[in-house]
Amino acid sequence: MRILSILPPGLALHAEQFRSRFEAMPREWEFDILASGDESLNRDRFANAVLHVHPAERRWTRWRMIRRTAGMIWRAIRIARQRRPDVIAVYDPLTLGVMGVFAKLASGAKLVVEINGHIRDAEAARLAGKPVSRVRRTLFNLVGSLTLRMADCVKILNSDQYREWADVLQGKPVVMFHNYVPTDHFSDRGDAGYLLCLGHPFHVKGVDILLKAFAEVRSRHPGIRLKVVGYRRASERAMWDALASGIPGVELLDPVPYDQVQQYLSRCKALVTPSRSEGMGRVFIEAMACGKPCIGSRTGGIPNIVEDGRTGLLAAPEDPEDLARKLDMLLSDPDMRRRMGEAGRERAMSLLSGSSYAENYREMMEMVTNGICEKGIVFNGYEAREAR
Repeated sequence: MRILSILPPGLALHAEQFRSRFEAMPREWEFDILASGDESLNRDRFANAVLHVHPAERRWTRWRMIRRTAGMIWRAIRIARQRRPDVIAVYDPLTLGVMGVFAKLASGAKLVVEINGHIRDAEAARLAGKPVSRVRRTLFNLVGSLTLRMADCVKILNSDQYREWADVLQGKPVVMFHNYVPTDHFSDRGDAGYLLCLGHPFHVKGVDILLKAFAEVRSRHPGIRLKVVGYRRASERAMWDALASGIPGVELLDPVPYDQVQQYLSRCKALVTPSRSEGMGRVFIEAMACGKPCIGSRTGGIPNIVEDGRTGLLAAPEDPEDLARKLDMLLSDPDMRRRMGEAGRERAMSLLSGSSYAENYREMMEMVTNGICEKGIVFNGYEAREAR
């Protein structure tokens, strides 16, 4: 099978964590990977894949975004015509989805479109860290609906995404399973006495909710610290610094390379990320692979990853008081933390592992190439793996 995979910008195309996803696939498959990034990696080959790298823009402007998109559409068409893939897989139904549609029309290949976030109904929708206007969100909905209607199969991460796009997806074959995480790369390196929150934008990740909850419980657990790691726009730094000031033990840290993310996770007491919106929650899988208990919010894809009461605790969204109660429970019970950490590690290394993702991906591609007659959610990888 030959697959053209069209991926978003900003990926570390040279990194082992990126390449291991394709190395986990069946050896007889061939991948052409189109992405923007370091052009020196263009035509680089590894395992069963070849990179087609479009030069990344150094500064983000509307004109440069249009120019990059047009260039990548033309490149996708050329690759599709030359390589004749069986399937084209795109990471989102927006810009990348448009590229996939053109490549499909040029080659006759099947098209798989992934939905990896909540871009339709999320009130806090953002692009490059800025709130998305109503006009742009309307455009997102139009483009997304078009590319999804052109898809032969749609991959989602959680059932909320299906409900968001129900008017389109009810007439399409849909599969649901987690994204790839290199779980073998994570391990437990002890407890350095801090809670960890990872990700951005801070508002979407619920950092303000976490700060209120942490301030509430800190007096009962005076030695505990909180590290919040992630990107903050320059215009927002003062606001977040003000929210954190006066709360002992809080550190707001800038984003770090992936290997340092692993170090933070491997030494934390627990991961706490009370997101307002979350497609899957990759960081929860990474923390569980380190044997760490997790606290998240009961929203989006998080309940598919964190089993409430077994691998972690789920708090009500937008509820700092409930989050404080969950923090208090976890911090007061070392045995609970140990049990949840062990159960999380087991879940991450089986149901949510990189090899499980590869098996789900293989089943999806075989269904697509063989022709899927059913509509709606035809395959749920979370349930299928657990049944086995």
